[in-house]
Amino acid sequence: MSSEKNHSNSKNDIPVYNIKAISQLVGLLPVTIRAWERRYGLPSPRRGHQGYRLYSEYDLRTLRWLKAQIDSGMHISRAVEYLNELRKNGQDPAITPSVPPFTTPLNTSPTELTHLCKEFLEKILSFDEIQATEVLRRSFSLYSVDQVLTEIITPALVEIGERWHRGELSIAVEHFATQFVMQHLMSMMTATSQPIRSTKIFAACAPGEMHQIGILMLVVMLRWRGWDVIYFGPDLKLDRLEETLNALRPELVMFTANNFHNALHLTELPRILEKIKGKKPLIVLGGQAFHANRLPDSVSAIYLTGMRPSEIVSRIESLLTSTQGNSAS
Repeated sequence: MSSEKNHSNSKNDIPVYNIKAISQLVGLLPVTIRAWERRYGLPSPRRGHQGYRLYSEYDLRTLRWLKAQIDSGMHISRAVEYLNELRKNGQDPAITPSVPPFTTPLNTSPTELTHLCKEFLEKILSFDEIQATEVLRRSFSLYSVDQVLTEIITPALVEIGERWHRGELSIAVEHFATQFVMQHLMSMMTATSQPIRSTKIFAACAPGEMHQIGILMLVVMLRWRGWDVIYFGPDLKLDRLEETLNALRPELVMFTANNFHNALHLTELPRILEKIKGKKPLIVLGGQAFHANRLPDSVSAIYLTGMRPSEIVSRIESLLTSTQGNSAS
């Protein structure tokens, strides 16, 4: 308790963030934050004049530390236990950021993630939209956005795709699963608040490419991290694209393609970039089309394939941070 008293009455304890802002800064859905507060008493926001939750810098640091633990595989309940142990020993990580993460193997609960994925898959296969939504609600109350998208939704969609290719499922199941996930991703994308980073990212599917779930997941993850990502959807034609890029001035342009025939349309990018005023954006390409193929060397691009969505996002953030650092120098 001593560590909690130390932060009281300090500027770190002033309530300044509403729940939408805090969820954006931490990368957790509001439903997750409310669930943690209800189940574990963390964080402990104050209430504004109209009853709205208001969070302090201390709450922000606490949530970021908790998210770091579950991102590494720890279950939220065990992360809370570890946090309480640290606080009792006067090592509150929200006050002393140098406290190392817990590295001893614990209940990292991969079985629980696997169970939730299996349960989600079962509900989708039975066309049970209400129960599939409930599984996701429970998942988001326990895990971060990245973990739910990467460890629960993605494996379920891969399994559905593989079963369909083997002729074990009808096309109706594949379409239902795709539309269900698309709706949730779009709602998550629109639920994000204003970006906290000035850098713009342009994202779209290559001309002719209609598969957009993969890139939508990346857009959602990046937006929840505060990046200003503008998504242009599937089958983006390249006609007069330079006008859009000159207006937006993105730092990074991201295209995805599952079919290499569609990917070949992107050989036009060098011609388009020649018409861009000032600094040229980085070009990032991903999707199944590039697993074994590359565009001609004339297309100067960074290929991000064979990685989990969260790893791709981390790589994109690293590229942007490096670019900004070079610009500053």
